[in-house]
Amino acid sequence: MRPLLAAALATAAFNASAAVVDLSALNLAGSAQLAGGDLQLTSAGSQAGAGWIKNAVSTAQSFSVGFSFSLQGQGFNGNMADGIALVFQNKGNNVVGNGGSDVGYWSLDGAGSIIQTWHNNTIGLSTNGVVQGVKSADWDLGASQNVTGNETVSYNAATHVLTMTGSFLDGSTGITHTASDSATVDLGAKFGNSMYLGFTGGTGGSYADQRITAFDVSAVPEPDTYAMLLAGLGLVAFVARRRKPS
Repeated sequence: MRPLLAAALATAAFNASAAVVDLSALNLAGSAQLAGGDLQLTSAGSQAGAGWIKNAVSTAQSFSVGFSFSLQGQGFNGNMADGIALVFQNKGNNVVGNGGSDVGYWSLDGAGSIIQTWHNNTIGLSTNGVVQGVKSADWDLGASQNVTGNETVSYNAATHVLTMTGSFLDGSTGITHTASDSATVDLGAKFGNSMYLGFTGGTGGSYADQRITAFDVSAVPEPDTYAMLLAGLGLVAFVARRRKPS
């Protein structure tokens, strides 16, 4: 393989790959701590915790975030409290919002993907900094004391469309549920050139051990990037043919 072609393919592979985030390198706030290699956001009642990537990320680049989580209730007061959120905000990398059903998200004026348990039972996107109005789940998360799963949240910087898909295993029933949502939000207009990315969680009168167990972020090439790459590959092939001995 010729060097230019190999370099182009390597660049494409790099752009399409996900960068695994070291959870131990996150800035922690509130009740958040590292536990067994996980980011433990809450471990008791009346808590709010957060973990943030230390450096701000660009709002001009399309990206995709993947994460897995574990929500373990402790059987106190019936339902499991209170939920977690993947959050984008520009207040800093050492902040946390209100606990309880606000899941550490409210008061950060952010955007993100919310998972509310207790009696609220919502899974969806918020773009206005509040948890009210988030899409209702099709099952009772709060009634379970053991929920694990994963989400992928992606942002298209050209169309300003934010999307979420997720899979949730209810350990009390063995049933896997899915969820999806989409919303339009211009992260550049909302936050400026950059923003902070991380997770929050909150509990109120009920206890829960709420964790992020894995986390990755990948830049997504824009369509014109692909076009330029394909054009470059075509040019390399043309030059190779011209140089081929007759």
